[in-house]
Amino acid sequence: MLFLAYLVGAMAIVVEWRSYLLCDANGFRRWSALGAVLWAWMYLLLGAWTAALTLCCTAARTLVSGILTTKARKHVCVCVFIAAFLLMTLVSWQGLVSLLPAFAVINTTLALFYLENRSMRVLMLASSLAWIANDIIWQAWPALLAESVAVLLNLRTISKLTSH
Repeated sequence: MLFLAYLVGAMAIVVEWRSYLLCDANGFRRWSALGAVLWAWMYLLLGAWTAALTLCCTAARTLVSGILTTKARKHVCVCVFIAAFLLMTLVSWQGLVSLLPAFAVINTTLALFYLENRSMRVLMLASSLAWIANDIIWQAWPALLAESVAVLLNLRTISKLTSH
């Protein structure tokens, strides 16, 4: 089971890194959503229920964040997703470690719905730190590798967006 989890994690690495290299915000969202599905599967195989549940919802959230245009709809969706993430955290509670993915997905939700491409990516760096801590605790080595490199790729893309 551990081998399969790490194999799925390896696939997720490729997808996640691809997403962070894209300068296009909608392309980033599509690839990131696919990556979230793969990460959810890996965490499920590792027994990390909070991370797995939140990442399933994350995939839907990431896709929806790119198609809403009105502020009212964005606010409603943000409230629904945050409520869902909080509920999933409570239902799958595994101690204080459950706060890490909860913070990460709520912070990213706010970034995806309310910020533009560059600002969105900057705020998402805080989410990456929470995922890195979560990955160390759960010994989710593929996710730790992916998230650590994703931070570097994200910083590279942020600098490219600044120079344009």
